[in-house]
Amino acid sequence: MSSEKRPLEKGGAPAYPGPSVAAPAPSTEPPAPDYNTPRVLHIYRDGLTHRHMTITDEAKSLPLYKIDQNSGSAFSSKPHMTITQPSSTSSNPTASVIGTVTFHNWSRTVDLEFHGHPVPFEPEGIFTRSYGYSSPAFGERLRWECDGIFGSDLVLVNQRKEWIARFDASLFSMSKTGKIHVSNGGINGVALDEIVVSGCAMVQHERRRAASSSGGGGGGGC
Repeated sequence: MSSEKRPLEKGGAPAYPGPSVAAPAPSTEPPAPDYNTPRVLHIYRDGLTHRHMTITDEAKSLPLYKIDQNSGSAFSSKPHMTITQPSSTSSNPTASVIGTVTFHNWSRTVDLEFHGHPVPFEPEGIFTRSYGYSSPAFGERLRWECDGIFGSDLVLVNQRKEWIARFDASLFSMSKTGKIHVSNGGINGVALDEIVVSGCAMVQHERRRAASSSGGGGGGGC
C-alpha cells in the first residue's frame, strides 16, 4: 500500500501551507490630532485692504474662516468685525457666524461675541496694551500681549504665562496679513473659534491705536 509523502522543511517537519491572513482594511477614522505640534493658520486679504480676509489651514488650501469688516459710523448698530465659518456641506452653503467684534469711541472695552454669547474684552491696566477676557472655552482668564521687536506680533497667554496662540504679522507681504500659531494641535472647535475672534479683535485694536496715535504721542507699553 503506497502512501503519499509530504515535502519536509528543515528539521524534518512537514511543510504545510500557512493560514491565509486577509490584509487589514484601511481605517476610515481621521488621524488623531498631534497634541505636541503647534498648528499654523494663514490669514490672507481678499483684495488690497483689510476689509475682507480669509483664514486658511496649514496647507493654505482649505478656507476655515472669513473676516468681514464694517467701517460704519459711530451710531451704527452693526459690529465692526464679523467672523464666519463656511459650511462644510454643499447642501447648506450658508456661512455661520461664530463671532463678532465691536469697538467704542467712548470706552476702551471691546465687545466680543462667541457664538452669540457676549464677552467683554478689557484692557489689563491703564498704561498697557494688553487685553484680557474670561474664556468660556478654556475656563480661565486669557490675555493677548504685544510681542516682538516692533510690538507687531501678539501672543495669547493663560494665567500661568503659558502661551496658547501667537499672531505673527507679515509686514512685507502685499496679500498676506499674518499667521496664527496655535500651541496645541488638539485645540479645535469652539476653542479655536475663540482664539480667532479674540485674535482678530486684538490685531484690529492695535491697527486702530496706531492710526489714532500716528499724529501724536505713542501709547503705553505691553
